[in-house]
Amino acid sequence: MTTQTSFTDTVRRMWDTRPPRIPSEQGGNSKIAGVCEGIGVRYQIDPTIVRVLFVVSLFTLGGGLPAYLLAWLAMPRYGMSTSPMQAVARRKEQLTPPERKERSTGWWLIIFFILTSGLFTSEGTLASTGILAIVALLVAWWALHLRTPEPPAGLLADAPARTLPDPVDLSTYLPAEGTAVPPGRTSPPAWDPLGTAPFAWDLPDPGPAPQPQPRKPRIWPWIALGLLGTLGALTVLGGILGLWVGGNYEDIAEDRSYAPTSGAELQTHYKGEIGDLIVDLRRLSDLDDSRDVTVEGGIGPVNVFLPDDVPVALECEEGIGESNCIPGSYNDDAAGETLNVRVEGGIGPVRVTVPAAS
Repeated sequence: MTTQTSFTDTVRRMWDTRPPRIPSEQGGNSKIAGVCEGIGVRYQIDPTIVRVLFVVSLFTLGGGLPAYLLAWLAMPRYGMSTSPMQAVARRKEQLTPPERKERSTGWWLIIFFILTSGLFTSEGTLASTGILAIVALLVAWWALHLRTPEPPAGLLADAPARTLPDPVDLSTYLPAEGTAVPPGRTSPPAWDPLGTAPFAWDLPDPGPAPQPQPRKPRIWPWIALGLLGTLGALTVLGGILGLWVGGNYEDIAEDRSYAPTSGAELQTHYKGEIGDLIVDLRRLSDLDDSRDVTVEGGIGPVNVFLPDDVPVALECEEGIGESNCIPGSYNDDAAGETLNVRVEGGIGPVRVTVPAAS
């Protein structure tokens, strides 16, 4: 009975203190949604380690992708207490405007999770790798929680009763639009040139420097992560070998940038893979005939720059991630034929830069 109660309490504590997402627009050093950044800050580890593990598991026949989507579903934005999964489960009338945006994202995440995990659409390799990656994610989460059960003060919107004893600098992170700074953050305000704050005034003279207490080493969490990394590394090597034989090894995780200057250089389809996709049309000259161009996002940010002197008809299709794409017509008075641009979001933010005069 005691073991069952302890297990239940630990799971509840894990959920109550789960990390928030910290995307790039909120100050995080993220490429997609800020999942890895949030995990790193919450459990005080290098976010790069988390990214490497997700990428490694991604090559396990795509098993890491549903695990990432599941984490995205469960983690709220920094400054919020409602995750996309929770927003979907509630009625729209009960949500605040920021939470309604999370609800829309949540539905897209659920759809992509169903399609990529194979748990509901197929059996065999795809389903088994999806389950393996999700189980590995849960085991790693359990290990990280046991290592660091208390979150940094000021990280969670629902402030827990206990936080890390040492303060963590969160001053570079901004709360989600329409939300307040989480309670407990004690970083000096940005407007204070001396880095002072009311909580730091009239402090007593410091006493003797405390001697660091030796911590009992915990090796088994690193063993678990090591086993996961070894399994993923072996899978990556096998995948790279297969791609080498098939001749597609150059398509792995690379940024793609295109800047056509004429209709002859203009492609009909620009597709992102893993990494940034940049399509810069600002130097495009007048078109002799109407052209159709599709920009399709992959896994990573998509940046599209519309031309300044070519008529453009823009269409937008949402993916998973923030998007500022607004359909419509631009440069209606420009010479030449119309360029029809369709931007299809993938997994990551979409940014479309329109002409300054539009």
